[in-house]
Amino acid sequence: MIIEVALIFIGGLLSGLIITWLFELVLKTNKKLKAKYYSSHKIYFGYHIHHSCFSFPVIIWSIILFLQNKKSSALFAIGFAIGIIVMHTISDKRFVFIDKQKIH
Repeated sequence: MIIEVALIFIGGLLSGLIITWLFELVLKTNKKLKAKYYSSHKIYFGYHIHHSCFSFPVIIWSIILFLQNKKSSALFAIGFAIGIIVMHTISDKRFVFIDKQKIH
């Protein structure tokens, strides 16, 4: 039972890490996407919203799944969300979701 739980969580974590890594790789290597999204960040009301915020809807979804008694899916989803956060923290070299930016 404990090993099953660990494997489900680790599967979600690894999936989140890999998908976030691929997302960042595409943003960095595709010239059009890099120019549009990576080189010049979108600023909303003076704040830059990082892609680690994509984990928020996943966390909400995992809570909904848990409340529906779909515990394995909820565990995978929370692992996935943590994977997004960890990969973004590794690539950005800081733990950040939203930061204040000067409007150019």
